[in-house]
Amino acid sequence: MFEELAGINARPALYAQVTTPELWCDPHISGRMLAAHLDPLVDLSSYRAEYLERVLAWLVDRFDIAAGPRVADFGCGPGLYTNRLARAGAIVTGLDLSARSLDHAGAAARAAGLSVRYLRQDYLAYRDDARYDLVIMVMRDYGALSPDGRRALLDTVRRHLDAGGSFVFDVDSAAAFAEVRERATYAPSLMDGFWSDRPYFGFLNTHRYERARVSLDRYEIVEAGRRRTFYNWVRYFTPDELVGELTAAGFEAVEVVGDLTGARYDSAAPRFAAVATVG
Repeated sequence: MFEELAGINARPALYAQVTTPELWCDPHISGRMLAAHLDPLVDLSSYRAEYLERVLAWLVDRFDIAAGPRVADFGCGPGLYTNRLARAGAIVTGLDLSARSLDHAGAAARAAGLSVRYLRQDYLAYRDDARYDLVIMVMRDYGALSPDGRRALLDTVRRHLDAGGSFVFDVDSAAAFAEVRERATYAPSLMDGFWSDRPYFGFLNTHRYERARVSLDRYEIVEAGRRRTFYNWVRYFTPDELVGELTAAGFEAVEVVGDLTGARYDSAAPRFAAVATVG
């Protein structure tokens, strides 16, 4: 048992494993994630409803959504942005790994009489003939990717943006990394049964990777006859670092803003956003 506990608490190598598909495709976890998406008072899977509406208002104004641009939402979840953008006039495609979330999004669109194309796709590998004027990625998903994953994402976005199109997304800031503390937490049914509908023991270890400015929340979930590990990586950026990645990927103009409402950049804030445009 000592060796097992030592392994659970050991620091993994940076980006040793990525478990994003398992997180979104597990039948029980995806249900809990969907519930969090739809809770207007929770910042977990989606932003709270008040902030979400301000994000949408900025997108509609900044990108002239009433004129009918082609918009893709990478990681669209249950359609909180896609359906509203379609209602505002955009021609919308939503991509997500979660069949449960896509089912909800499609049902909501049909009930509202909206035409939205929903695809169950990994946006890192997504390819089709569609071209977009705007690609959005909300909730700081960019920083959850490994460096290879970020490069793959930016390649996918560039392939599908038309000339003059923009990629809009947000990230965690270097200021937020300063607040991360290493910790170890244990509890039966950790996070109130989030990880399984069966009894389990949950171990959470938070690690800091100083030179890379990355944090890891590693969840070890132990059930009778089954043991799973989930990795939640977060890369924290400065504007210069983010702009460097975007220009290296071929984006020709990058504007840094404070968040997805278009606020002014604040170096002390826990997040910021970028508008990256192709020529």
